[in-house]
Amino acid sequence: LKIAVLSRVVWVLGWSAAHVGAMAAAGEKRLADGPLEGPRLAKVAKAKAPVAKGKAPVAKAPVSKAPMAKAPIAKAPIAKAPVAKEAVAKAPVVKASLGKAPVAKATVGKAPVAKAPLVKPPLGTAPVGKAPLLKAPIGNAPMAKAPVVEHLSESSTAGAPKIDSWKEFEESDPLYALLGEVSNDKVFGPDGQVRLATVERYLQKCFIQKVITQPKDWVEVWAAMDIPVDNQVAVLEPILSFAIKHSPEGLGKVVSELLIGHRVKTKSIEESVAVAYKGLDDKYFNMADFLFAIFPRGPTSPWGWSRIGWSWQEWWKLVEGTLSPLDGLAAFDSLVELLSRIEREGQTILVEQPQLWTEKRLSAARALLCKFAGFDKEEDLLACVDIDLDM
Repeated sequence: LKIAVLSRVVWVLGWSAAHVGAMAAAGEKRLADGPLEGPRLAKVAKAKAPVAKGKAPVAKAPVSKAPMAKAPIAKAPIAKAPVAKEAVAKAPVVKASLGKAPVAKATVGKAPVAKAPLVKPPLGTAPVGKAPLLKAPIGNAPMAKAPVVEHLSESSTAGAPKIDSWKEFEESDPLYALLGEVSNDKVFGPDGQVRLATVERYLQKCFIQKVITQPKDWVEVWAAMDIPVDNQVAVLEPILSFAIKHSPEGLGKVVSELLIGHRVKTKSIEESVAVAYKGLDDKYFNMADFLFAIFPRGPTSPWGWSRIGWSWQEWWKLVEGTLSPLDGLAAFDSLVELLSRIEREGQTILVEQPQLWTEKRLSAARALLCKFAGFDKEEDLLACVDIDLDM
């Protein structure tokens, strides 16, 4: 029944479309014939009457059933099916390029690329599949790398600081300028001999111009001098002698910083002091300052120096070696100042510090004081020292 109704509707739509087309054709013909006059106009008017009556039912048909006209439109995408199949048909093209891979090898073997266009169509895929011809010149073209190396060397040379660039900082940063100068103009010549004039020029800046303001800065200056380990005395002794003569205050702290900073050895210090301080006074107690700073760290000496192998015995050897070159009374005063400071800073008298000051060590201290003062008996020390050495 539905099929019959649909068929009827389709027929009505077809008939209506044909009728409307006929009317449109008649209208066009009427326009072509020109305006109607007289009897002719009357005939046409009569002819219109039935047409107008017949239109009423026809007009309802497209309004109520118009959506049916979309049926053929929905099926239209079927026409795209051949397109998809055509895309699948291209698959053999890929196989063809794989099958003719030897063609790429042939072109590689025949190096001349210019002949490639003469080969038949597969040549288009050969360079795409195997393109090693481009890699060959790149891998075997060392000449292309040469400009890169030259460019790097030029850029590194251009960006490197000038040898004498330190001169630009002599006013703004004198210490930096001094480090640059010392690094470029070494205190040891090519023959391995110390250049004393160069050393004195640096000492003028360090002690007279006060370029170095902190004792620890000497660690960097010494490192910049690049002094051989086996020839430290050749530079350290002139430093001590110059400082004693021109600016002795604070010299002991300079020496202690060089030792703690692992720049000089204890033996080098002893040998240098033996020359620089021979028979002199030490009114600034520089040697006492030095020995106090490197006193072994312990429960009552938290300020001391802690290092593997550093002990009271090693420290006492250095005490004897650095104070003995002084004038007798100056050495006595320096040792008394040293022991008093250790007792004062430790806030405990020496006899109550058994871990560091045993009876044997206190006896060694009394003997050395008597030696420096020229006393025959230890009892004579009672009137000269304020420290308790258990006498």
